[in-house]
Amino acid sequence: MERSQLKWEDVIQFEEVEGYGKEVWKHNNQYYIVNIEGGMMDNRVVYELPDELFDLLERGERTIEDVSYRVKNDYWPPTEEEIKRIKRERATERPIVLIANPKNQVLFTKEELKELMPIAEKAWIESEGKLPKGYVSPISE
Repeated sequence: MERSQLKWEDVIQFEEVEGYGKEVWKHNNQYYIVNIEGGMMDNRVVYELPDELFDLLERGERTIEDVSYRVKNDYWPPTEEEIKRIKRERATERPIVLIANPKNQVLFTKEELKELMPIAEKAWIESEGKLPKGYVSPISE
């Protein structure tokens, strides 16, 4: 969704909707949500909050974080299952990440690791010259 032309200074003059820590405001039957965005310098960004998203928030079906993400990105944040699926796909495509970030190994069965780890180890050795110091293969246990 597009940013509103309103600034933080405009919004704080509106009616604050209680329970959302100065993130949700209302004026003339229109809701607004204020996200803190930016890199080095945080910036308060105002978005119009559609009634249907506010209703989800009020009913407790979505969190303020989910709704903030949705207005900023135009899609819902990924679920834990989606995140796991994406990580599995990336690790399957580039098994070297299983060594670079061993936490990803828990996404696979022992049988799957038996197939992926030799590929990962070979790729690591080709790029780095040798396996990391203290590396223990999860399939050698």
